[in-house]
Amino acid sequence: MEHFSACTLDCPDVCSTIVEIDEQGNTSIKGNPAHPVTQGYTCKKGKHALARINAPDRITTPLMRDGATFAPVSWEKALNAIANKISTLRSTPERMLHVRGFGFHGVLADTSRYLFGQLEASSTHGALCDNAIIESCILDFGELDQNSYTELLNADCIVNWGRDVLRSSIHTAALLKDAQNNGCQLISISPVSPEEGMRIHVSDTHIQIRPGTDRFLAAAIIRRLSEAGISDTILNRTSNGSEFLAFIKELDEKKLLDACGIRSEELNTLVEIYGKENCAVSSILGWGLQRYTYGGENVRYINALSMLSGNIGKKGAGSYGGVSTGRNFDSTWRSGGKAARKLLTPKLADEILDAGDIEFLWCDGTNAVNQTPEANKMAKAFNTIDMVVVVDAFMNDTAERADIILPCALIYEREDILGSYFHNYIQHSAKVFTPRGEARADYDIIKDLANRLSIPFPERDEILTTALNTKPITNLTKNPLEKIRRQGFLPTDWPTVAFKDMQFKHPDGKYRFPDPVLHDELKASVDFPLSLLSLINKDFEHSQIPADKQQEQLKAYVYPATLTQSNIEPDAQAYIVSPIGKIQVQVVANTSVHPEAVIVRRGGWMMFNRCPNTIIEAHVTDIGWNAAYYSQRVRLEPIEQ
Repeated sequence: MEHFSACTLDCPDVCSTIVEIDEQGNTSIKGNPAHPVTQGYTCKKGKHALARINAPDRITTPLMRDGATFAPVSWEKALNAIANKISTLRSTPERMLHVRGFGFHGVLADTSRYLFGQLEASSTHGALCDNAIIESCILDFGELDQNSYTELLNADCIVNWGRDVLRSSIHTAALLKDAQNNGCQLISISPVSPEEGMRIHVSDTHIQIRPGTDRFLAAAIIRRLSEAGISDTILNRTSNGSEFLAFIKELDEKKLLDACGIRSEELNTLVEIYGKENCAVSSILGWGLQRYTYGGENVRYINALSMLSGNIGKKGAGSYGGVSTGRNFDSTWRSGGKAARKLLTPKLADEILDAGDIEFLWCDGTNAVNQTPEANKMAKAFNTIDMVVVVDAFMNDTAERADIILPCALIYEREDILGSYFHNYIQHSAKVFTPRGEARADYDIIKDLANRLSIPFPERDEILTTALNTKPITNLTKNPLEKIRRQGFLPTDWPTVAFKDMQFKHPDGKYRFPDPVLHDELKASVDFPLSLLSLINKDFEHSQIPADKQQEQLKAYVYPATLTQSNIEPDAQAYIVSPIGKIQVQVVANTSVHPEAVIVRRGGWMMFNRCPNTIIEAHVTDIGWNAAYYSQRVRLEPIEQ
């Protein structure tokens, strides 16, 4: 028997899947061949779903803290205790805090936001992932939008500014390969080759840039283009083009190249590409380049380059920063509530400790202790709260600091509908299996709690039907929920070319360049000369890593000469040291890594000494209040045997 469903992981591909159960009860997951993006295959991360569902260490009954350990309790006892605590705080809602992440996506996944909005509890603002890129694109274009993914096949050249498509989006990687086979030139720009450690390669050319300095390279290209002259047709579609170009022309090319560590020959290559007449250039914006103190500035200068080179609003071109996963859904069903106050996510540990009055915390959809900067401080902040409730399926770094753990249903054990931040299809993630043990879907947990608090709560189908009541979705004049449940996915009516004819979403319809300034990146020091880059893992999504896969020591990848300068032999034990702590690693010599960088793969847990966030300070980006993980400066220290 085959069941249409979809992957709900925090991934741009949002694969449409088929769960197949044979006569013997054997189960497998495959990509839906009818889906235009999924095309019949999925990545390792999506295929791990069955292993997570059936994991022997999965939490399947509510747990309540009993001293240093946890004891199983009934749902009745757990939810009554939570409801009683919330009831004592109804008159002081700011003392309750709701922390929600994107460990899984979907409309129903947001039901906790509805409940705690009705309670007027404190919530969070800013983000750990992509707010800098989102807010920067909105500042430039007036909204977050991009050309359809299919337009990449019409590009003459694709410049990938740091997106590791082989680890983060295998369908984007396949698309780039198809474009390459069509004669498109592919160039990647990043501190480490995006194909490092992979068996296949996508880029024709890799340009290695100093960490966090993409804006200087973009400015250098713009400066050269401005010398040749920018078309009045383009400048007339901007609100501040003349002022911006006047600033650019005063910049010194050598200083720009010195800042980003790029050679003149590499600049010439990029100038030729972006400056070539009738050449459609698509620029892909990596999520890593915006995770620096001036990450927003990085994004805005690359967008400016796309605009001034005539690559916005036309086929085969554009700046690919993403779209909103929720833009195809009506979210009015969860309107009406408000937050008593909002705490800044990248500095959440300090925010909780400084507030000093949080008595109740509900955490769902995120391994918050593990994923936020200054993880050790975050653990201490959790310990100051009278009651911490964590909705999760595994005893991770956050769950082990809870007072009550509520076991949640996992993918294929709950229903939802969700969108992508890469393509414009919406998917139905069907419930295929009954949740293991006493685990419950998040919607059911929240509704049960709302009933105990006498808070009216919408029905499941009412929420899903309301969410599908949006204009961009095609062929949905009748029974949209029934249709997506039957088909598994639906297309939408978004234009294939964003900002056609350079018509933008600002009130005057024009493009906005950043202010005429170019900030220096945080300077290296003698004590901390290297940038720590905690990059995406190819096998697991963020911290959703089984405990038995974390028994090996964390590896750090370093340029050979950098190891020599640190008096460390390849494959030796060493410490990565930051101003707030150190973590032991095994160093691996790798020539694809920038000499000023140390690469680790993210997601490891604190309990296994694999969490880089224990030594990453709470830096915040210039735009969007995003965590600037990659601005962390460190050094390597040998371990004396």
